[in-house]
Amino acid sequence: MSAPDIGPRTITSVKELRAIADSVRAAGGTVGFMGTSGNLHEGHLSLIRRMRSECDLTIMPLFLVPVPGLLEFEPGGAYARDFDKDRELAFAAGLDIAFEPTRDEMYPRLPLQVRITPDAALCYPWEGAENPAFMSMAATAQAKYWNIIGPCRVYCGEKDWIPLTVLRRAVEDLSLAVTLVPCPSERLPDGLCLSSRNARLSPTDRANAPQIYAALREAAALIDGGERSAGTIRAMLRARLSDLGAIDYAEVVDAASLERVDPLAGSLRILVSVDFAGVHLFDNIGVEV
Repeated sequence: MSAPDIGPRTITSVKELRAIADSVRAAGGTVGFMGTSGNLHEGHLSLIRRMRSECDLTIMPLFLVPVPGLLEFEPGGAYARDFDKDRELAFAAGLDIAFEPTRDEMYPRLPLQVRITPDAALCYPWEGAENPAFMSMAATAQAKYWNIIGPCRVYCGEKDWIPLTVLRRAVEDLSLAVTLVPCPSERLPDGLCLSSRNARLSPTDRANAPQIYAALREAAALIDGGERSAGTIRAMLRARLSDLGAIDYAEVVDAASLERVDPLAGSLRILVSVDFAGVHLFDNIGVEV
């Protein structure tokens, strides 16, 4: 089926959004959802276009206001967003509904007394990985959207491999009625992974940033060539990237559990994060042994 007369439009009501999603499913249609914090770029738009091609109703939230105990940040600064521009880009890419609730509509009772708290071994498997508090925030916010919308396909970029892994585990452990759809990272011609953070790089750091992907490919080539020592791969990555900035992490892990593997075997993910003068760029690629 198609979803005529639904979009593109902005909705602020939880009740109205849920009713529309229910009506599309009742008619045999499929609902798609893509979570974002704004500052849309081609990577986000590619997810929307794929979602549009596979779903009858497409939904994306534009919500970024402080929520005590959950989303605590300043509305300005690094988190400033141009939602008018984001909305225009998303609608042009095929989005049906931009969900823009007020804080009271989205979180009527604060502070939250119930939230998803991933095990630290999963969301913080090594020093320098994602902040467990951030992962709790992300998983709780996403689960709330999914509960509002109901059964849907959730489109996620593989660039955010650690959050994607946490969300996948939440879906499995809690039997959440969503299907995660991981999508390959979009890259610029020089290999740099598309990210809203790229705009905050200095000219020198922007010129050096593609070395992250080059190092990941070199590490994958070593593994494909027979290298089975995780320590050797980690050392190579750190040596290759140490001149760029402080290295948050450089790991090769089991793709599903994020656990370190040594000797290397199975489905692996090579993950790197580098701090370019306060701008943390992260990237990853997969390899099979």
